[in-house]
Amino acid sequence: MVGPSAALADAGQLPELPADTLFIPLEQGGVNFEVLIDRADPGRVTLRELADTASAEREAEFNRPLRVGALELALRPEHLAWSPEVLGHGLAAPATEKKPARRHAVGAVALAVVAALLLAGGGYWLWNTPQRQASELNALLGRDSQRFQVLPGRDGVFYVAAANERDSAWARQVLARGDYGRPARVLSPQQENERMGRWLADHYPHLPYYRLQLDNPRRPQLWVSQQRAALGGPASQALAQRLTEQMPYADAVDIVPVDDAAAASQAETGLSRQALPFTRSEQPNGVTFVIQGALDDGELLRARRFVDDYYRQWGGRYVQFAIELKDDWLKGKSFKYGNQGYVKMATGHWYFPKPL
Repeated sequence: MVGPSAALADAGQLPELPADTLFIPLEQGGVNFEVLIDRADPGRVTLRELADTASAEREAEFNRPLRVGALELALRPEHLAWSPEVLGHGLAAPATEKKPARRHAVGAVALAVVAALLLAGGGYWLWNTPQRQASELNALLGRDSQRFQVLPGRDGVFYVAAANERDSAWARQVLARGDYGRPARVLSPQQENERMGRWLADHYPHLPYYRLQLDNPRRPQLWVSQQRAALGGPASQALAQRLTEQMPYADAVDIVPVDDAAAASQAETGLSRQALPFTRSEQPNGVTFVIQGALDDGELLRARRFVDDYYRQWGGRYVQFAIELKDDWLKGKSFKYGNQGYVKMATGHWYFPKPL
């Protein structure tokens, strides 16, 4: 990307760009361009100019002065030295009275040489930056930002954050094929919660927390009880720092206090909306909802889906669910409905259920 330095410095004005984008300051006459390196034949390089009206491609020779708009540059493989033609380009021209313009031209050439050092080198440096490695892994995953997020870790490992367990399994299959030769690991929200749960059990065994939220894996959140967690400012910061050290893909971890009453209320409201029979039991460090009765298949399916969804959001450390099924002893009996709502059990035997 070529343009005035003021515009390039303002990240808010720039569109979303590939990870290997380089910025070349040039006050006037800047034309954006791409350097396309043929990975099968690194000696073949294509220069694509991205003008406002249309784009044009041409083959770029190594160690030859090139011009893109008002920018002059040169490319060379890493193992070759600069040619005399490139090193002497623009230096042999006769001096003119307009010395400021001369200095500006020499500065532009020098800047282009610096940019060429970054852009060239046979593509080796460009293809081995962390940004390029992450882009390569993202390409193997289909560049689906809704399902996957590639995170470079502080430990040299690339982490793939998947949206759900199904996507996690698919990403593991992609890595298992061996198309990506660098260290990589798939982040599963469930498995990461289990891993960090074991760490918290060892180092903070009495911490009343709910769940580690990984909706934003760069900035995870640990939900803790607002009423039961005695975490002051320094203690909370120390916990956040230690958690960040355990998650090399995270920039920071936030400690978020959660109201116990809100967690229990959401569970109770959800069960009521599902029209499921339940009882509520209070304990000092938690609440248990017992779903009980002669549930048919549809009710049982709704109950299990609701419980799974609740645990995914809140975890199962404070609010817990239990399902107690009872056999329907009237199943298969002959029913006859009348004003009394009775059930004919056998000859001379009628059963009158209790009114609802």
